[in-house]
Amino acid sequence: MFKLRIRNLNETYGGGKENLAADFLQAIGFLGTDGPRTRETKRAKTGILLFTKCLIPNPRKSWTTSEMAKELGMPLQGIYRHLQWLREVGFLTEDFPGKAEDPKKVRLWHYDLEKAWAGVENRARICLETYREIVNNLNKNLKESKNEIPDDMINVGKEEPFEIIVREINLDMKPTKKHETVKLSADEAEKRIKVEKERYTTMDDLGSLCRGIGLLSNHHYPYHKSMPYKIIDGCFLQRPDRAWTAEEIAAWIETTRPTAYRHLNRLISLGFIERCRAEDGGPPTSAFHLRYGSLKKAWAKIETQVELVLDKYRKTIKQLSEN
Repeated sequence: MFKLRIRNLNETYGGGKENLAADFLQAIGFLGTDGPRTRETKRAKTGILLFTKCLIPNPRKSWTTSEMAKELGMPLQGIYRHLQWLREVGFLTEDFPGKAEDPKKVRLWHYDLEKAWAGVENRARICLETYREIVNNLNKNLKESKNEIPDDMINVGKEEPFEIIVREINLDMKPTKKHETVKLSADEAEKRIKVEKERYTTMDDLGSLCRGIGLLSNHHYPYHKSMPYKIIDGCFLQRPDRAWTAEEIAAWIETTRPTAYRHLNRLISLGFIERCRAEDGGPPTSAFHLRYGSLKKAWAKIETQVELVLDKYRKTIKQLSEN
């Protein structure tokens, strides 16, 4: 399944092509979970070397997994995970052997780093088109605030780091709980699909959107009962005209203040909401509101930010491709 992280990329590079590649690979999520010592992990080092020693200097070469492992001095197990990720995102494709006993080989799409990345971008944009359709459908049943900022409030104006997950989604599919029986006859399966499609409502639209952009995952299902969903829908989409403090949101979804802040910070980095405070300097000194008071307008801003980041990615790939 296609999944790509898109976030701000540091424009100040140093230390040569390896550092440039590491900045890019960490930004798109290739190096795994972020942390202060991410690049020092064995997984991250393997991923960086895979690009800087194999793919970048030899874009026209097809590799067996054994050849890559030997080139990098790494065990085979350390290579497989990276190759799977690169195939799923669309960076690599497979060359099938002439004989059944010959090992499969992998290579960059079109034997070219820039063209391979162009394919990844195209897949990301197809996902964004799907999200835009969902947003437009949702917007038909949502109110928009008359004001972009709630009454008596002003935006804090703090520069926030941008980050979004772009994931392929199937609008007709719903996660299946592990305890559910999945062995169905053909007739039962057909009836099940029909019922599920009939239940596809605005609630499913929002759940699918949040699943696609990384706010929800399988363990949140049913989505409408999850904390992230309740915050987005109950607080910001249903009340686009007001500002919410973290304490109010924590009380609304019956959770702790730190947990509320964790979800709010995710929405801020995505660009769905903004920080604000009372215009007269009194309380609340810290609150949050739906950007522009409109889901559709907020999403348009998110797409603009995505394009800016993708443009930086494209320039980075061009730099990496240059000898």
